[in-house]
Amino acid sequence: MDKQVIGVPVISAAIHRLGAPTSAIVRTDNFLFTCGMPPIDCATGEIVTGSIEVQTRASLNALKTTLEQAGSSLANVVKVTIYVTNPAMMSGVNAVYREFFAGEWPARTSAAIRPWSLPFDIEIECVAVAG
Repeated sequence: MDKQVIGVPVISAAIHRLGAPTSAIVRTDNFLFTCGMPPIDCATGEIVTGSIEVQTRASLNALKTTLEQAGSSLANVVKVTIYVTNPAMMSGVNAVYREFFAGEWPARTSAAIRPWSLPFDIEIECVAVAG
């Protein structure tokens, strides 16, 4: 299988500053696979702190930006995985998630994990159909 890595410099640079050796997005055939997006401000590359709603919005905006730079969009997302440090936060996550994915919902998995060493509580990844 031929693999094409799509570079997304703003997000990749921010993720690399976090010490993660990863591509922001990879394309294989007609699918795009993102890495887990922490709450990153796409304009500054800085981690967004605050409530789980603020962090979720930043993570989803990072996904949106990454997909758009790869020629796709949130409308093409078929699978989402959400990692949170506390399952009690999911009601706040769901409130923001509904703003980004209205209508037909992508398949989704949510998992509670141990806290990261960095100051955020959520990371979101997805699989999307290429534009």
